[in-house]
Amino acid sequence: MDVQRWQAAAVPWWVTKVGLVGGWIVAFYFAATANDVPCTAAQPCLPDPLFSLAVVPLLATPLLLLFGRVLTGCAMGVVFGALDLVLDGSAAANVAFGLHAGACAVVAAWTVRSRADQHTAAGTTLVTLPDMPPPRGVLRIVAVLLVVFGFLTFVQYGLSNDELEQHIAKASRVDAEVVEIKDTYQVWVELPDRHRTAFEPLAPETYQVGDTVPVLADGTWVRMANEPEDVTWWLTLGGAAVFLAIMLAARERRRRSLWTGPVKAVRLQAHPVGPRRILLRHNKDDIATIVTIADLGLEEPLYHDTEQFGRVWRGEEDPPVQLDPAELLVAGEWHHGGQVALLAEGEVVATSTLSRVRPRHTVHSAHLPGEAVTAATPAELPHAMWPGDRRRAEGVVLLLGAAGALIALKSYPDLIVLGLVGVQCVLSAVTRFQPLLRLDHRAVVLYTGVWTYRVPWAQLHGVRRSGDQLMLAFGPAGDVITTPQLPDREAGEKLMWARARSLIADHGGERVARKLNVGVFLGLVYVGLILFI
Repeated sequence: MDVQRWQAAAVPWWVTKVGLVGGWIVAFYFAATANDVPCTAAQPCLPDPLFSLAVVPLLATPLLLLFGRVLTGCAMGVVFGALDLVLDGSAAANVAFGLHAGACAVVAAWTVRSRADQHTAAGTTLVTLPDMPPPRGVLRIVAVLLVVFGFLTFVQYGLSNDELEQHIAKASRVDAEVVEIKDTYQVWVELPDRHRTAFEPLAPETYQVGDTVPVLADGTWVRMANEPEDVTWWLTLGGAAVFLAIMLAARERRRRSLWTGPVKAVRLQAHPVGPRRILLRHNKDDIATIVTIADLGLEEPLYHDTEQFGRVWRGEEDPPVQLDPAELLVAGEWHHGGQVALLAEGEVVATSTLSRVRPRHTVHSAHLPGEAVTAATPAELPHAMWPGDRRRAEGVVLLLGAAGALIALKSYPDLIVLGLVGVQCVLSAVTRFQPLLRLDHRAVVLYTGVWTYRVPWAQLHGVRRSGDQLMLAFGPAGDVITTPQLPDREAGEKLMWARARSLIADHGGERVARKLNVGVFLGLVYVGLILFI
């Protein structure tokens, strides 16, 4: 295997997750801001069933690109670009999404060529997988259920649309007067029979108290004549369900196709790096990571017990002799995003997807990162270690991003992606205004994005430093958490001093406690604002 060539052939991750996703956001912004044609009685804003189905590739494009489905995401970008040219009369939207579709097509061609180069660089060894492909699993059941759900939503759309057409056929056209505007988006009107009802028009700021609004009335059923009721969202929901089912079925087909003939195979070292996550290495080069459904048990434990691990982690004892890592034969589509089968001793033990190696994929059990920290600097307890000015500035920017996403959702409630981005901004911002660590007489509190850990000093095995970051090992299983960059250069020494001081007092019997970080609750509050404001 030509490792350097294989790695160099890959399309950089930022091309899709930053370039194309950022381009999609820009294109959507220009398309949304340019479409300012008001809805009038002469030119009402009629629901468009075809465009409602086109919303599926529109929203699927950034999500697929963010989750590494490059070719499918690019294909959806090209499909929506073509549909927008046909269905959307806005020249700005046509140009914006046309350019984005062109960029998607270029990246798709680049990805196809890149995967071919990676496949070639993976060597010439071919193998035929033993036995038969595994039985179709839960993905097939989920795909079938999604198809059924999609069919039911299409039926519901037909029923709702028929009922709507019946009301329109029997309705009379009357003029209603705007009598009140609530919460800037709810317009209340009064009909000639003194009946009042509320509407939520697309542009509520264009209405004033005293204006005349044409409405269609059929008894208690009242709708605006220039903005008829839109039930095509059922089509969007059903189309998304069917699209997801097709994706699951295609993935299952790719997995089972590995058994249809000889496939490329490379023998690699396998290092477990987390729950069911394995790092694949060729000699000393990191190749890819894979995630399995079950733990394959590839690595023998290095330490006899937790106490030995703690002594080694603190630098008090030499590490045990490391055994040679397990080897796996990885066969299948030899490129990033490819489906592969893992073979051990001639048997297929799992199937998975080749993913890129991330900086967080370190192997704590296979080597000792950084250098051990000793107790050298006293600290007055309780003591908090706060993030630096840079991280606080990042927190301000993230809060502004969350506020911007919320404001944008107010105008474009169908853009679910903005809500996901806003929630992520809130979660990331909270961690930048919290202490990184908090020390007291009995424990150290570790603040992460989702969880807050309270680790009694007796459960903290030690601290190792790597640059401006600290790695804390704790608990009976020797869990390791890496902190962000700490502005305090002596943070590790203060931690170990507090640990040594506490162990003299012998606060035994306490256990590691974990609870949800306050950022999670603030994220839920943000979701509530999205849903109810």
